[in-house]
Amino acid sequence: MKTGLNRIYAISLVLFVFAVGTVVEAGGLSTQLGEAVIENLQIGQTYNLRQLANLRLIVTNTSDFSVDLKMDVLYPDSSELKKGSEVIPDTSWVKLSQNLFQMAPNENASSDIIVSIPEDDNYLGKKYQVTIWSHTLGGSGGGMFLAYGLKTRIIFTTDTVKAAKSEAITSSDASVSFTLKPEEIFLDNIELGKIYDVEKKKGLVLKITNPGEHERTFRLQSLTVGNSVATLTKGYQDAPDASYLKFSDSTFVLAPKGTKTVKMYLNFPAKNEYSGKKYMFVIHAVAIDEKVTTGVYSRLYVSIK
Repeated sequence: MKTGLNRIYAISLVLFVFAVGTVVEAGGLSTQLGEAVIENLQIGQTYNLRQLANLRLIVTNTSDFSVDLKMDVLYPDSSELKKGSEVIPDTSWVKLSQNLFQMAPNENASSDIIVSIPEDDNYLGKKYQVTIWSHTLGGSGGGMFLAYGLKTRIIFTTDTVKAAKSEAITSSDASVSFTLKPEEIFLDNIELGKIYDVEKKKGLVLKITNPGEHERTFRLQSLTVGNSVATLTKGYQDAPDASYLKFSDSTFVLAPKGTKTVKMYLNFPAKNEYSGKKYMFVIHAVAIDEKVTTGVYSRLYVSIK
């Protein structure tokens, strides 16, 4: 059984933008928050994700006219469930600090996401999914009669052990505001049995930026899709071994406003079973030594000769 101290530091949050590029878009709307995964929340607690990890739902009106926007909390369809999640038992568990907005062109709508979990042992050790649908209201602004919207997926797990009230973390100075670039990397015609230096071959390096006011420690790791909360992209297989992708630095400290560049090296063994295949790796940058562990993903796609 975990100790109380372990539970205090158990919460982790991963921000994962799942659309191609840096934003999720629909019509004249965009958002950076495609998916958020929060692990090891406590039953009987309420979490404001802004207070927990400086995470809010921000939607931008990319149209050249004003719109009325509404954010709705919805049950996901069974076809939308990811990584073994269940549909959230009740959408009332998730609330928004504001859900109606009048937005001028290029204006942002921002709302806190608040998750409350009833104090019921039946909810221990669960994984739940809920959808937030941000959409325009038909007939609003600019003579628009067609409504359009986009979805944000929130997945959270509950701890398997109930902690004392005094041990539960509901706020911290952690933040998912750091960035990992590029979000997607494509490597073609990789030769088996040879070390592929991504910087030399493609001119690409990873860049991790800490935009905050405090020094932070980061860990960079390669993951298979199966060992992450990412979704496998159609047309690709999961990486057979995450260790085939290595980095010049895996743990480092970033000063406030600092940026770190990291080289990538790919080395597939000379096995015929890999020939002609296409694989996906997940690159995970995570802030460590904090009460709430926060992380972001990039995806690396490999095509073998």
